[in-house]
Amino acid sequence: MVIISVLKRLKKVNLWKTLYFNFHYFPFKTAIHIPVFIYRRSDLYQMGGKIVIDAPVSTGMIRFGSHGLGTQDLLYSRTMWDVSGTLVIKGDAIIGRGSKISIGKGATLTLGGHFIITGNSEIICQKGITFGERCLLSWDILIMDTDFHHVTNAEGQIINSPKPITFGNHVWIGCRNTILKGVSIADNTIISANSTITRSVTEPNCVIGGHGKSLEIIKKNVNWK
Repeated sequence: MVIISVLKRLKKVNLWKTLYFNFHYFPFKTAIHIPVFIYRRSDLYQMGGKIVIDAPVSTGMIRFGSHGLGTQDLLYSRTMWDVSGTLVIKGDAIIGRGSKISIGKGATLTLGGHFIITGNSEIICQKGITFGERCLLSWDILIMDTDFHHVTNAEGQIINSPKPITFGNHVWIGCRNTILKGVSIADNTIISANSTITRSVTEPNCVIGGHGKSLEIIKKNVNWK
């Protein structure tokens, strides 16, 4: 049964992109284990930067574009890799179909073990974004540590420089959320759907939601599975 399951999974993998990706990013002794599977309809737009696997290496431990939503258009939904910086991976990771990973030069994106994006979400890292262990991202999420365009004050000083984003362990981010620069989210937090998170929440085991300054703790002393 295990062999059948592996064979079914491999049928959905783009073999040539998978081999190219692994031997491009990793030394030979790591690449031969094929730790990263690149699934069909994935665009390797920018193959710069580096990947650091800070965990025991196993075949297919990182799956890029592997699965998606029942509502996705399978013909046009594409997963995108646009990396010039550093990706640190501390365990297995699933990047669902239709998601976009963008890491700018000099920036670092860190994914804790058992990391999952359901699909159709974007992570744009121009400084630093860190996820703890066992984080789950739903769909249509935007996480971005930069505004891209500079805003200046009357003296010409930039007042909206990129700021790192940090997620604790076991954080569940609901669908259609936007999470912006400088935010820190505590362990075991649930971010309710359709929120805009612009400030930090340091109290763990909470459901949070809202928009900007109206962000509030909806419920305390919760956990999720």
